[in-house]
Parts: sequence; structure tokens; C-alpha cells
Amino acid sequence: MQSSLSSGAVSMTEFTLVFFDLETTGLDVAVCDIVQLSAICGQRTFNAHVLPRCSMMAEASRVTGFTVLDQTLLLRGRPVDTVSLRQALTSFIAFLRSLNRPLLAAHNAKRFDCPVLARALRELSLREEFQQAIAGFLDTYLLSKDLLAYTAVRQYSQQHLVSIFLNKKYEAHNALEDVRALQELYQVWAPGPSVVRRHRFTL
Repeated sequence: MQSSLSSGAVSMTEFTLVFFDLETTGLDVAVCDIVQLSAICGQRTFNAHVLPRCSMMAEASRVTGFTVLDQTLLLRGRPVDTVSLRQALTSFIAFLRSLNRPLLAAHNAKRFDCPVLARALRELSLREEFQQAIAGFLDTYLLSKDLLAYTAVRQYSQQHLVSIFLNKKYEAHNALEDVRALQELYQVWAPGPSVVRRHRFTL
């Protein structure tokens, strides 16, 4: 399915798009912990795994493949290297600082990724430092509903949109694979400046 949705992409001199995603211990934004934080900007990627402070919910483990055993984070039964949440976030801030006015885009950012990220930053007194490093956020879920309002598309999950626009499947719920797929999806859409502005927001 080819996109004819845009009159031109947003000027990259205004900001740099960075696609990010979190995998967590559950879906309750008030209490869940981050277990994977990933981001991509062009060919540059960021990926960190974190040993959660709370237990993985059974449904989260089923969807993501992450479990915890004897203070070790496992992905489908295999141990993965982890860093502290503080180290993951400070490394992420350093990654963002290396870019020109990064605008952080995530699918369902407003309802999930941003509240979880904001709480973690606040708990570690890193929120102000983080905010100084970014230009804001973009929710590609809300953007997709806007872009596709007059099409036959009625499901807006990232997996479904990737299957329609990119005609492929991918390893969903692995944060690094999610951001790679989202970046590719966004490039196909190439949304114009006005629609991007409508769905930008701050913490």
C-alpha cells in the first residue's frame, strides 16, 4: 500500500526525529517498571535492558518474552545484560544530546510511554536534565488516526499498520524492533508539518 498522504515531510532543520519505545513489567503506568528502552534515529540506535524493581506481570511476560529469575532478566529464557535504571536514563539523555533538537516519537506515547518515562525520570531527579535535551514528543498513534481518517483503515496498532503499509511482519514487543519498524512506517507516511504540529506535546 503506497502512501499519498503528505504534501512534504517536516523540515529536519527544525528538529531531529527520534523514535523510541519501552517494554515494561505491565500496563499500569502508575507502577510498572521499564525493562527495555530503545531508540533509533536514522542508522543510530540506542538499546538498554533494565532489571525491574517489581515483578513481571504474567501477561507482560507472555507478550514481551521477558521474565526475571534469581535477579537476572531473561528474554525467552536467555539472560540479557542489564544496567541500572539510572544508567539507562543517563545514557539515553547523552544519546539525545548528541542530536539536534530531538523530537521523541512513540506509538501511544501520550497514554503510555511518556507517563512511564516521566515517572522514572522524576523518581531519579532527571526530569529537568531530560527536558533540556529534547524538543518535545510526538504520538504516532494519534497521528496515524488523523492521517488515515478518510481511509478504510480502522485499526491503529503498530503491528497492523506495519502489515498494511510495509507488507511485512516483525518482532513486535521487542523495543528495538518496534522502533525500527516505526521509523520505516513514518518514512512511508511522510506526514506534513501541520499534522505533526497537531500531535506534538511536552511532558
